[in-house]
Amino acid sequence: MEYKTSYYTLFSESVNDKGDSVLFCTRTAQALVVSKKIRELLENNEVASIDDSMLQQLLNVKAIVHYSENELVNIVDENKEAIDSSNELYEVIQPSAMCQLGCDYCGQTHVKHNINSDLYSGLIRRIRHKLSLGQEKYKSLNIGWFGGEPLMALSQIRQLTKELKNLANEFGINYGAKLVTNGLSLKENIFLELAQELSIKHIEVTLDGTETFHDSRRHTKEGGKSFRHIFNNLMKIFNRADYADSGCRISIRCNVDRRNWEDVSNLISFLSENGLNEKIAYFYLAGVYSWGGNDAHKQSLTKEEFAQKEIDWLIEMFEAGFQPSILPNRNKKVCLAVSPVSEMYDAYGNIFNCTEVSYTSHYENTEYVLGNLGKDPLRISQTRPLTNWNDTLLTDQFPCHTCKMLPVCGGGCPKSWHEDMRACPTTKFNIKDKLALAYAASKLDLRVI
Repeated sequence: MEYKTSYYTLFSESVNDKGDSVLFCTRTAQALVVSKKIRELLENNEVASIDDSMLQQLLNVKAIVHYSENELVNIVDENKEAIDSSNELYEVIQPSAMCQLGCDYCGQTHVKHNINSDLYSGLIRRIRHKLSLGQEKYKSLNIGWFGGEPLMALSQIRQLTKELKNLANEFGINYGAKLVTNGLSLKENIFLELAQELSIKHIEVTLDGTETFHDSRRHTKEGGKSFRHIFNNLMKIFNRADYADSGCRISIRCNVDRRNWEDVSNLISFLSENGLNEKIAYFYLAGVYSWGGNDAHKQSLTKEEFAQKEIDWLIEMFEAGFQPSILPNRNKKVCLAVSPVSEMYDAYGNIFNCTEVSYTSHYENTEYVLGNLGKDPLRISQTRPLTNWNDTLLTDQFPCHTCKMLPVCGGGCPKSWHEDMRACPTTKFNIKDKLALAYAASKLDLRVI
């Protein structure tokens, strides 16, 4: 037998009166609409009974693979190759340890402290060293500005951006950046500076529901309201005639747990009523999880509960004029931690290879702290937690090695698994419904007869 049905092939239930189903191969994150007969042949591994024209289409999406192939090993090898061959050097900088908000699910301890100029030289020296080692492969230097609240250190972002751009020019590569902000300081003039002068291409802002729900959880440290300030900032930016040509897109994230899930539908309607369904880059929902060793996950919906509600929310988004992504993409690089090169730097100069461990006592003096820019920035710990994640996927330490969703989730957050928290994507629990929804939303037009 030359071929077999891929272990990573999934099917929806019947999507029409003919009994057709949507086939989804997580190996390639591609979908086909297949007849009941083809589905039965694939499910029974009767590949030899499929005619050549259909066989080729199924081979193209890797729904069928060579009989001797070890798919898990090949998936992990593909992940490693994508990481090793990346022509982008991605670094995350946290220029401020402060944030105006006192979100109760945040695990960080905020202090009025911004990165000191004395650390700039160490930061630039470290990034220059990385670029020099990968001089023939890097085509771009990309920075993620993160927090605390990064806009509380706008002066530092300005100064560092100038030096980072000069560094990119020195190596003849492109420069770009993105920024995650609570939106309180995202005034119209600040947005224009970020987009036009500081090369920010994407900004993410969080709204945890409509005004009442948002303000009950994302209030200022003094207990003040924040929703109206954030939303007014966004509307002034979105309503600019030149917003579409600014080169910078804004997305909105909603963190969901048991205390605000019932308001998600209202937020979708509210955003649409204000025309943001046509303005934002994308709107997405994320479950609250433990951060910095806190107990935020105890308020979370279960993965199964979130997955069930997510289908309704996706339908509501379509009805409200949004164009949400339904099916997952192939994920070869799950996070910064799996890279042997990328790192995050906080306002104290600490160097990490995980974005979820700064500004919290829970991870102080642990292996997650690789070094400090104020010392010798080229001599840091060679023990990089979680970088061997793809090798771990080949073992039975976690259930990922038997999961059909592995190619599109990459295993999820490695740190969460190591802290005994299930990191499965909600798509694992609603993929059949998402396949049917994709069909209904006319996202699929390729047909195997």
